[in-house]
Amino acid sequence: MPSETRQDELLRLVAESAVDFAIFTLDQTGVVTSWNIGASRMTGYAAAEIIGRNGEVLFTPEDRASGAPEKEREGARTHGRAEDERWHVRKDGSRFWGSGLVTPLGDGSGFAKIMRDRTEQHASGQSLRESEARFRVLATRIPQLVFRCRSNGHRTWGSPQWEVYAGMSDAQSHGFDWLKAIHPDDRELTRAAWREAQKTGEYSVEHRILRIADQEYRWHRTRANPTTDGPLDTAEWVGTSTDINNLRLLQERQAVLLAELQHRTRNLLAVVQSIARKTLAKGGGMAQFAEEFEGRLRALSRVQSLTESAGHDRISLRHLIEAELDAHAPDPERVSVAGPPITLPASAAQTVALAVHELATNALKHGALGDQGGLLTVDWSLDPPDDPKRLQLDWRETRVRMHRKTRRKGYGSELIEKALPYQLQAKTSLTFGPDGVSCRIELPLGKDMDR
Repeated sequence: MPSETRQDELLRLVAESAVDFAIFTLDQTGVVTSWNIGASRMTGYAAAEIIGRNGEVLFTPEDRASGAPEKEREGARTHGRAEDERWHVRKDGSRFWGSGLVTPLGDGSGFAKIMRDRTEQHASGQSLRESEARFRVLATRIPQLVFRCRSNGHRTWGSPQWEVYAGMSDAQSHGFDWLKAIHPDDRELTRAAWREAQKTGEYSVEHRILRIADQEYRWHRTRANPTTDGPLDTAEWVGTSTDINNLRLLQERQAVLLAELQHRTRNLLAVVQSIARKTLAKGGGMAQFAEEFEGRLRALSRVQSLTESAGHDRISLRHLIEAELDAHAPDPERVSVAGPPITLPASAAQTVALAVHELATNALKHGALGDQGGLLTVDWSLDPPDDPKRLQLDWRETRVRMHRKTRRKGYGSELIEKALPYQLQAKTSLTFGPDGVSCRIELPLGKDMDR
């Protein structure tokens, strides 16, 4: 057997045994001249069905329309080879992703083509590319600062948001250079969290990151997880940094408010207990106790309502006095209230309100608010006017027919003459005159009690 014949036979046997590859030949015009078993399995065409037909039937309609078969042969003719990566069409019309190579035959009669079905690999690669594209879109559109890194925090990529926020390019952030944007006091904490993440598989830390636009270090919560299962030290990690600066400020404010609420609650309970104890000590039976105790609690409640409506810790003195007088339903024509705008801190207003309540209660029962001919004047001023250091509050009842039994001193007198001086460093005077009650309260105006 001639050597050329033996070589041709050897090539034929190789082609026939390569069942995982489609191996076939084409003449110069693209007509199929030989066809192996692998080609039949891959395309569905038997050798008898396709030999003598143009090989362009394996191309998609859109590739045929663009002249892909001719370009492929021309490329092989010009460059000695033409690689082929595209969709192909089977006999039943289904498509597969074929990866092949076209080379000219040595005798110049045509071309040999070797092709392999890479549909699954192409789909996997396509899915990976689509996944990567989706990640890029997500990572570059969300407000968080996104990054990729190794398990020890060695950064490999930073999102555009990071570049804008920290003022560091992607290249400038690689490795551990991104730590330059972390507050110096938080850097060791940040590194320690990465060491812990290598054990737990989850990274979480709160630290301050420099916002380059205004040079402000703002609190962020940074979290990261490995993207794949397997050894943590070889996995890629993806994470985000979320700005929580405003949240932390709110939490700190909430803690302060809670502490203030607890403090006020304890103080209020102490006041209620003191009122109850002193009201009980007065005697007079449960009916009288219930009436007086309830009235004093209502006075406390009115102060709390004024505090809430004011929206801050200071209360208008005028509003406080008018609220107490309104609660005792006086005839407005027999009451005069006057004085400059002054506010009191809530703590002081509470004690002053109780004092005014005791005066108003006494006036309703025995004085100007209960006597049809009585008059009540409540006014206040600053002393001295040009350098206000003290508040002077005067309560004067006139045209009242006083009875001797109403002149004995009780809880109200004790509150005015003892509690006010003790709690507010006030000077007080309380007089039960033949024409009515007169009371003067002088309060020092410090940094917490001023205009």
